[in-house]
Amino acid sequence: MSSRKSMLGGLPPLKPGEKAPRLQTVIATSPENPAGDPNIRPHEAGEAAGKVIGGGLGVLLVTLCGLLLLGPVLWAPGWAGLRVARFLSGPWQPWLGGVAAFVAMALIQTFLLIQRHPALRYPVVTLFSVLWVGGLWLEFNSPRHDWVTTAPTLQMPGPWSWALIIAGSVVYAGIYLLALAPVGRSRWARRWQLLK
Repeated sequence: MSSRKSMLGGLPPLKPGEKAPRLQTVIATSPENPAGDPNIRPHEAGEAAGKVIGGGLGVLLVTLCGLLLLGPVLWAPGWAGLRVARFLSGPWQPWLGGVAAFVAMALIQTFLLIQRHPALRYPVVTLFSVLWVGGLWLEFNSPRHDWVTTAPTLQMPGPWSWALIIAGSVVYAGIYLLALAPVGRSRWARRWQLLK
C-alpha cells in the first residue's frame, strides 16, 4: 500500500496508471431539461425573473400609452357633454343631455378617425392632435377659472409655446396613427370609410 498523500483531497491515493476521477457535470436529459444542463435551476430562476421584469415593463408601457390616448380620445366628447349639461336645468336633464352629447360626439369622432384614405385620415388626425395639445396649453396658461363651466381665456402663444404645441401635436398624431392602424383595417371599420 502506498503511503503517499492523495492530491485529490480526501480520496484514496491513485494506483500506478490510474486516472483521476472526473466530476459528473452532465445530467441525464429529460423533458424538463432536454440539454442535460447541470445549471437548470439558476436558468429557471433567471427566466422567471426576466418574465416578471419584462411583464412589469410591458404593463407599465401599455398603461402609459392608454393614458396618453385617453386624454385626446375623451377630450372632445367630454367637452361636448359638459357644455350641453351646463345649459340644461332640472334634476336629471343635465345628466341625460350630457351623456347624449358625449355619445354623439364620441360616435362622430370615431367615424372621422377610422377613415383610412390619406386625404381624410391625416387632416382629421392633425386636427384632433392640435385641438388636444392646444387646449391643454390654453388650460394651463389661462388665469384661474372653473374648467367645467368656464372656457379658458383665448390668447396667442409665443414662439416657444408654438414650438411646444407643434412638437406635442406631432407626438400625438404619431400615437393616433399607430393606435388606429389596426382599427382602420378591421371589417366593421371598412364599411364606414368614405373613400376606399
